[in-house]
Amino acid sequence: MKRKRARVRKPPSTNPPPIHPLQLAESSGWHDGYRAGSEHGYHHGRCAVVLERIPPDQGVKWGLRVLYVQPKEALPYVPIDLGIIDALRGLVAELVVCKPTDDVVGLAASIRPDVVLVLDSIHSLPIEKARAIRELGIRTAVWFTDDPYYTDVTQHIAPCYDYVFTTELTCVAFYRDLGCREVHYLPFGINRAATKPVRVGTPYRSDICFIGTAYWNRVELIDRIADYLAGKNTIIIGYWWDRLKNYEKLKDKIKLGQWMSPEETLNYFSGAKIVINLHRLHDDPTFNQNSRNIPAVSVNPRMFEIGGSGAFQLTDMRGDLYNVYTPGVDLAVYHSPEDLIGKLEHYLTHEEERRAMALNALARTVRDHTYRSRLNQLFGIVASPQTVGG
Repeated sequence: MKRKRARVRKPPSTNPPPIHPLQLAESSGWHDGYRAGSEHGYHHGRCAVVLERIPPDQGVKWGLRVLYVQPKEALPYVPIDLGIIDALRGLVAELVVCKPTDDVVGLAASIRPDVVLVLDSIHSLPIEKARAIRELGIRTAVWFTDDPYYTDVTQHIAPCYDYVFTTELTCVAFYRDLGCREVHYLPFGINRAATKPVRVGTPYRSDICFIGTAYWNRVELIDRIADYLAGKNTIIIGYWWDRLKNYEKLKDKIKLGQWMSPEETLNYFSGAKIVINLHRLHDDPTFNQNSRNIPAVSVNPRMFEIGGSGAFQLTDMRGDLYNVYTPGVDLAVYHSPEDLIGKLEHYLTHEEERRAMALNALARTVRDHTYRSRLNQLFGIVASPQTVGG
């Protein structure tokens, strides 16, 4: 009887079968996309933990009847306007919202509010209406949106109000010198219900993101770092970016002339590894009515929006920055185009450091920089003790 010869198994080949170049590219792209999506989801989960640990600020319930006048020009101020309205609804006993084109004086005479609050974007409410409301014995307050860039206009508006609130620290002395007795620095903030980290798809994801109008100092900076940005997954969105000398080099990364809704802006911030913030210069000639050249030292509203999105922020320096965030802890600061390139490269390759700072900024923003907290400060100044509710 013949024995069966044992079948000898060949060891597996160490050389994989050949792969078509197209298959290889698809496989590599799939893995890159999967890794990017996993990283995005991981950071979003950590942001959710931060938000869970910091409950929404309930604030003081003010026993006030408030008449709020929206800005004349809606589009640029939508997130500010909606954030203020949402916060007011939870803070005051009664809220009436109107537009500058409404019969604001008649409405004020009818409902007799404790205070009329005007969000002013280059003279929203005509001066004669503001004066007429004061003559009714009703307290009036204005919150200027664009100081110091339109102070040639606001200098005529501020004296018509009992209380003046400005987003620029250097304008406090300016308005007081005009004879305004109650002038206070009050920056904008975020609406926590609307400005928060969101999970987004690939079209919104980037290494580096900048959203804003191409003022000349911004154009100069982006031109100086154009070669670096061209080699990264960069997104630039806003008006007038065709001013760039290196526009052709970057045009496939630029969404030109697009006005971004708050929701779309939040999507791009949430999807970016790094968001650049570059403040407008006080003497930029583009739509500037600041003939006194009042300097700008306060941070822009975008700083809080970036912080509230859970994104990591690289910003230029403003003198008031240390009063709202801590550089090196909540965000990073650059001082020149060369310094910006170095820090972009550093934070793109040091993910944990970048994410930790973004989480710190998120926590600081929802704790300290919401419209609820800002309006609590405002009513603490405007309201008399008799109007404070339980």
